[in-house]
Amino acid sequence: MPARRFHQVIFADDLFRSPANGLNHFPANRRFLKGFFGSALGRLGLPMREIAPRSHGGAIDVARAMALLGLPATPAGWARACIADLAPLRELEGWPAFGPGCLMIGWGLTPALQHAIDRGGASYLDIEIDPRRFTEHLHFCARTNDARIRAALEARAIGEELFWNHAASLQGFFARRGAGALFDPRLRVGVFFGQSLVDLSLVSGGRSQHPSAVIGALRTLAQEVDLLVVKPHPYEPALHDLAPIARAIPNVAWTRENSYALLSADNVRFVAGLSSSVLTEARYFLKPTRALIRADRNAPERLPAGCSPWMPVGPELGSLDFVLEACQAPESQGLIAASTGDAGAWPADAIERAFSTRWGLDDDSPGLQPLPELVLGRDYAFRTGNPATAWLAHGWAAPDDVDTWSEGALACLAIPLPPAAVFAHPLQAPAQRLRVRIDYRCEAKGTRVVALLDGAMLPGQRTTGAWRRSLVFELVPSPQRKCLVLQFFVGEAAGAEVADGTQAPVVRSGFTLRRLRVSMNATGTGGVAALPQPEASTAAPGRVLDRMLRVFLQSGRRAAG
Repeated sequence: MPARRFHQVIFADDLFRSPANGLNHFPANRRFLKGFFGSALGRLGLPMREIAPRSHGGAIDVARAMALLGLPATPAGWARACIADLAPLRELEGWPAFGPGCLMIGWGLTPALQHAIDRGGASYLDIEIDPRRFTEHLHFCARTNDARIRAALEARAIGEELFWNHAASLQGFFARRGAGALFDPRLRVGVFFGQSLVDLSLVSGGRSQHPSAVIGALRTLAQEVDLLVVKPHPYEPALHDLAPIARAIPNVAWTRENSYALLSADNVRFVAGLSSSVLTEARYFLKPTRALIRADRNAPERLPAGCSPWMPVGPELGSLDFVLEACQAPESQGLIAASTGDAGAWPADAIERAFSTRWGLDDDSPGLQPLPELVLGRDYAFRTGNPATAWLAHGWAAPDDVDTWSEGALACLAIPLPPAAVFAHPLQAPAQRLRVRIDYRCEAKGTRVVALLDGAMLPGQRTTGAWRRSLVFELVPSPQRKCLVLQFFVGEAAGAEVADGTQAPVVRSGFTLRRLRVSMNATGTGGVAALPQPEASTAAPGRVLDRMLRVFLQSGRRAAG
């Protein structure tokens, strides 16, 4: 057996992301690494162990570590710890020495941990799922500070053409199903992809970044297109982080369409995000990208000087021949081939089987839903079989034979309008307005529904019955308005007080969408309030609305949690 360079292997993850800092810790990734590499390392006789926070059975007192670093034990403190100098932790009980002969195999190691390992003379192999997830099978991406490990990774790196070929295949897939454009081919669209609220890739300058910090840049981007469409992260139920976008950007809409169908859409002009992995994928679909922050985890100045770039590799990373090549001593290089013999084949789907997911790739995806153009004066019911159901862009349950129900704290309607020439009266075009009426029903009296159009709150009108309501407003048609987009924010209904002074259970918040009608109306013929213009609002009401939307969405987050 070839001589070994390492006398111990340590498995780790971002252990500062722990309950001690008010964050959830996910040990499954670290445990995966030990299970995945354990066979090959065990056959080499290498001692293995894990380091973890005390909250999950480890020896690291994270609260004590934060105190030694002079950082608060909070999510903000965690973000600062991602780039902090961890030298003060040498006196912390259970903290590894990170000396020569030590190999750290980590999942999503922070820049701070990488520096601590590198300065101690140890080697590390940092591993994650490759962000290009549209291929037939998932891959790893890996980086290291060790020259021999880097050479072993480079020898197994996956070529760029594989990703280009799979992206081309997907574009052909979506070209044969669904619509070729999002909402309407006349619309120029930019798509903003949301992310999980707590994510290492959101840490920039030692601070967790949020959409509210880049509203100015988003507003500038929105001016390049007809609609800036927000695609929330599919695994993040809380939407309060995205609420500022709804208020600050007039031409915003929301979608739940498949991410790769969006990247294949002909009318998507750019893809934006704070640091979403979709920005990496978009390049292979020839979509311009706009990254709005510079994440610390990939900034060269934040990493050890010898850190390699991320390299895409397959599941054979756990094979004996890779581990031998990575762990060999210089004098044993010629013995590797004789020691491994037939390396054997790894299951092509090994990674997705372990993680039980394929993320955005979905062979059953129908593609983008074609949206019918509105017919003026027609009543539309939101039930199965009615063309209006195609306008349910985001936040709705599947329609039934009667109507459809809003799901979560935010719902959006996107309705393509006829060309502006249809609206114009040959002699009195300026006197024509679109009159919009939407009828809906709330199951609980206390349910609050706020509707926004162009960033302004619409006046609601209650009709007969305590829970039956209607939304009626007018707007002036213009060639610039090719799509009518309405955002609905739903607040949780409070439980009624019962005899003993306690609160009854909270009723599920939401509302039933029943009917919509858009018609022409001559100015002054009806008593319906016209649409309030956003620029006419004072700053104070704007801030009040921001707070109200945030409260609505936070209540939805609590209900989802």
